[in-house]
Amino acid sequence: MNATVEKALSEFGSNTYSQYGEDGILEECLSRISRSTALNKWCVEFGAWDGVYLSNTCKLIRENGYSAVLVEGDAYRFKELQRNLPEDRVLKFCRWVSLSGEGRLETILEETPIPQDFDVLSIDIDSCDWHVWNSIETYRPKIVCIEFNPTIPNCVSYIQPADFSIRHGNSARALCDLAGQKGYDLVAATDVNLIFVESALSEAVMGTDKPTLEQLRSEDKHVSYVFAGYNGEILSTGPVKALWHGMQHGPKSFQLLPAKLHRFPDEYTPWQRLRFRLRRRLRRARYGKDG
Repeated sequence: MNATVEKALSEFGSNTYSQYGEDGILEECLSRISRSTALNKWCVEFGAWDGVYLSNTCKLIRENGYSAVLVEGDAYRFKELQRNLPEDRVLKFCRWVSLSGEGRLETILEETPIPQDFDVLSIDIDSCDWHVWNSIETYRPKIVCIEFNPTIPNCVSYIQPADFSIRHGNSARALCDLAGQKGYDLVAATDVNLIFVESALSEAVMGTDKPTLEQLRSEDKHVSYVFAGYNGEILSTGPVKALWHGMQHGPKSFQLLPAKLHRFPDEYTPWQRLRFRLRRRLRRARYGKDG
């Protein structure tokens, strides 16, 4: 199938609990997979919050009879999760997941009866999402729904440091590269989540053609490109957005040089040349040569 199938998948987007249509897209993916492969009706959500708020699995649990493993590290949110989803078939863990040792997500899953080929994995932790998926070796969910940083262009492969306290997020390209290494194909993209299907099952969802990240994800909403003019002026295609802080920065706020120095260096007057050299020296002293 071609891009029209991707459009059909996106048209199934709907929210009962999810944020950007993931509920409907996941249901449709599962429906298409079920035509040729039996579903076991197990799902996992890491970064489960209270089990309901912006959840990508709550609808599967409440309306489709899914069993689940839900992991949330915050004690207050975990108490809410217990109240919201008291069912015995929902296995709840108040744990901070690590990338090695006893805190690994796989180690937690090994404490449960969940099958290795469970249906849906949702990872949404605003930080080490790439690293958590990369750490999973034994379990192979049919579908992976994972968050990406939507302000990073499709062409950039950025993996944040393996430190949960750093909240950079990862680029869509880096996650697609990891998916390919693990044997998964991209089938859908929402504003902040990529949805991958195990390669052996992706034809059931998307047909023989495999859409690219660029076909599935438009950058228009969140991405701005920043570049420099010949005269040293910093230019951009739009404001640089700090989405989670409700702030944005336009070219005026990140200029390296004042407007009067926006010209070729060999066009500077003696006074401008002196001023430029002083600014460059002070900047290098503060930030280093590459700062």
